Amino acid sequence: MATQPEVGVSDFVLLDNLTTDTFIENLHLRFKHNKIYTYIGEVLVSVNPYKTLDIYGMQHMAQYRGREMFEVPPHVYAVADACQRVLRQQGKDTCVLISGESGAGKTEASKFIMKYIAANTTQVHRDYIDRVKNVLIQSNSILETFGNAKTTRNDNSSRFGKYMDIHFDYKGDPVGGHISNYLLEKSRVVCLQPGERNFHSFYQLLSTNNSQVKKFGLSSSGVYKILGSERATAQDSKLYSVTNSAFNSLGFNASVVDDIWSIVAGVILLGELTFTETPDGQLNIGGPLRQCVTALGVSESALRSAMSGRVLSAGGELVSKEHSLSDANYTRLALAKAAYDRLFTWIVQQINKAIDVPANTYKSTLIGVLDIYGFEIFETNSFEQFCINYCNEKLQQLFIELVLKQEQEEYAREGIQWTPIKYFNNRVICELVDAPHQGIIAIMDEACLNPTKISDQQLLEAMDRRLKGHKHYTSRQLAPTDKKLKHGVDFRITHYAGDVTYACTGFMDKNKDSLWQDLKRLLHSSTNASLADMWPEGGTNIQKTSKRPPSAATLFRNSMAALVTGLQSKEPFYVRCVKPNPLQTPNTWDDQLVRHQVAYLGLVENVRVRRAGFASRQRYDRFLKRYKMLSQYTWPNFRGNSDKDAVMVLLRDLHVTDVQFGHTKLFIRSAKTLHGLEAARAELIPSIVILLQKLWRGTIARMRYKKMKAAYVIFNAWKRYQYRRYIRELQVELQRHRGTIPRWPAAPRRVPAALLQAAYRRWRAYLVLKPIPRDQWPQLKLKICAASALRGRRTEWGQSRQWLGDYLADFKYNSKAATYSSQLASLQKSQQIGRALFSCKVHKFNRYNKLAERCLLVTDSFIFKLDANSFKPLKKPTSITEVGALRIMSSDAQLVVISIPSAKNDLVVGLVAGHDLVGELLGVLANRYNMLTGQELTVEVESGATTRCTLGGKTRALQASLPASPAHDIPPFTHAHNVITYHPASARA
Repeated sequence: MATQPEVGVSDFVLLDNLTTDTFIENLHLRFKHNKIYTYIGEVLVSVNPYKTLDIYGMQHMAQYRGREMFEVPPHVYAVADACQRVLRQQGKDTCVLISGESGAGKTEASKFIMKYIAANTTQVHRDYIDRVKNVLIQSNSILETFGNAKTTRNDNSSRFGKYMDIHFDYKGDPVGGHISNYLLEKSRVVCLQPGERNFHSFYQLLSTNNSQVKKFGLSSSGVYKILGSERATAQDSKLYSVTNSAFNSLGFNASVVDDIWSIVAGVILLGELTFTETPDGQLNIGGPLRQCVTALGVSESALRSAMSGRVLSAGGELVSKEHSLSDANYTRLALAKAAYDRLFTWIVQQINKAIDVPANTYKSTLIGVLDIYGFEIFETNSFEQFCINYCNEKLQQLFIELVLKQEQEEYAREGIQWTPIKYFNNRVICELVDAPHQGIIAIMDEACLNPTKISDQQLLEAMDRRLKGHKHYTSRQLAPTDKKLKHGVDFRITHYAGDVTYACTGFMDKNKDSLWQDLKRLLHSSTNASLADMWPEGGTNIQKTSKRPPSAATLFRNSMAALVTGLQSKEPFYVRCVKPNPLQTPNTWDDQLVRHQVAYLGLVENVRVRRAGFASRQRYDRFLKRYKMLSQYTWPNFRGNSDKDAVMVLLRDLHVTDVQFGHTKLFIRSAKTLHGLEAARAELIPSIVILLQKLWRGTIARMRYKKMKAAYVIFNAWKRYQYRRYIRELQVELQRHRGTIPRWPAAPRRVPAALLQAAYRRWRAYLVLKPIPRDQWPQLKLKICAASALRGRRTEWGQSRQWLGDYLADFKYNSKAATYSSQLASLQKSQQIGRALFSCKVHKFNRYNKLAERCLLVTDSFIFKLDANSFKPLKKPTSITEVGALRIMSSDAQLVVISIPSAKNDLVVGLVAGHDLVGELLGVLANRYNMLTGQELTVEVESGATTRCTLGGKTRALQASLPASPAHDIPPFTHAHNVITYHPASARA
């Protein structure tokens, strides 16, 4: 990585002369040079630049991948990589706690962390991992649309708390996640402070003339009460497309997306309804009523009924109560808030279904990312700000417990030399809010349970009585001289971040958070399937009583307690976000605002603790188990008394000195030392893994070999038994049928029945051939070849006589046998044609319709046509392998057609002999063809008097003449009308 010039000090731990002033000076110097990140050890301080910086691309990710924090400049990617490295190397669950006031950049920091985690994965199962990463990132767009809004301090303020668990498999790749949401500021739906906007979703819907806007009579240029003075912008139009794209990526059906936007439209239209009262006390509803009921999917009569009155169940009886004008307006606003709040919760549930880890998928570890509302102080602070600031108090307490208090207490407990550092513990503020029976939440809950209606002013009086004397609580009644507090309305809490004045107006209603059963039934009956699904309790019988649900403050307190408990079980990483100015403008620095944040975040105290503290602490047994391979004295086992002695020997051998030995733990001061140990371990692990793999694979191989050998012995014994049993069956068959097996019994599996049958056939052949002299076996083989083709198809083929084969060498057959023998010897010497297997005189008919006397010679590989007088070869011999078929007649005619497809010119001959030579020629050719090609020669025996042949590339008919009176002047072949007629010798005698 290219070295960049250092600006100021990148780690506050290295800052000389630490004071609040020097801390802020260093932070400001780095901010002016766009160095918005600075470390406090492993805690990251982030200053919001309010502008886009080119430090988040893929090339920047690559610079931080696999690098230690002290090796690279401060960056949120370094925190994400360290978080993921702990997860992969140590198998620990981790979390990133992002804190700071509204507008400090918490949401952006969480998105960059998720982006890095999603990108830093392996290549295995890439398609699946890419889908999970896309879903995790796309969910942010939807949550920001429906849960974020512009405030006076932040243009994209999260109006809800979000905690996301990202689950990883054993390789460290994300396999899914789960989102928890906390306290959506639903009062914003119906009540906006000056200069603020409602939730982004309303403006996105109205930013384009989409189908939803047209369907419900809305207008992008219209004025709507719940939108305040703000209007939709071109940026909202772009974000509307991004949101719909995100819905599509997460698998939301188009109909569900339409349902969601219909509900948003319905909430807008609810804000436009008006009520008037007639002289006779009847309630009239004005405004876009028809469009509103269409958007919500309810009937007009049902909505009128729900607005004009409600039905109560008292003692098993139903009682109707008519609404006054103020009751109707309260009902309208309550319905709008409840519908939007439930919509947001339902969307989070659907996102969780999309990103949930699939069943049967291994979940190893997780990383939690907490992006929750920052500390807020507005002109008017209500119930929502009270809960939000309580949440920040709990997170600050967690930071104090984990980083400051527990660390110092552990040093004292372990006997480590340590100079205590003073800090403010905000536990007293948390207890002011959540203490049982005495805290503000407990007082509000008691007021809500009172059967008589308690007003907000009466609640304030009760708080004044119970909390009188608490140094972090005051009101006008307790401090009459404080003119800034309104009498009967305001109370002040001194938070860790400063004094906040709350107006108790609306506290009781917001804490009860009750919605009349009539409205729940109304929404449950909606034809909008998604809206009906959001309100399952609307299907409960009206007369069925149920327990009073917990109050909003109690639910929030319980969720905060569960969140803190979960975070305490994980390895924490911190990102402390700082807001440089209240105007949200770049390159502007408000020293007083930054100083206030540095003070209440406890950043200077954090530096002092980090300077005096230790980077790591581990139990001796765990440290030894992890690093014992680094020393010959501790690997593979230490021969000593205790784990502490082993660790001391190990570190002495490695010359590590910046450590202290506690009673049960080892404390390492420098992170660099710890990283050095990790690097040395990582270098040795491959060789140890290979050794273990070798030993284990050897063990497995030996076990497998023993099993295979045992199985092989058993298999061979079983196979021999099967062989013996089958052979006994064959012996019984042989005895029963006097040496023959007409039908073979079914062979057991793996018994080579084909081999036994072949042996049986050879044995039977031996019995048949045994009486025959061995010198006649070759001739017998030829006769068998001929018989396989001619048996039952031709009555006479020379089977009963002795076959001579080379008839031209016989003086009885050929008077020029000597000349033939001489010429044959010459051919065998010059062309190496092999033995003469068959020869005879023939009448040949050619493609020119000419008849000629020739001699036919068949050797080991070739068929020769010889001159009848000189016995010299005519033309090139034909290879036996080129023969396509042999055609003969079923009668005693000596006509033979040797088909040669490659030449497109068959050899048509009539054999000249005193006896039948067709069978002998067939036997020789069929036997040699099989030996040369491994295939059977095709033999066509024509049962009639007609066959076919190919001469000159044309197919010709060939027939044998019928028996008639002999004629001496008829040639062996004649032709007429393209038909060749063969006249046997008996017809020419």
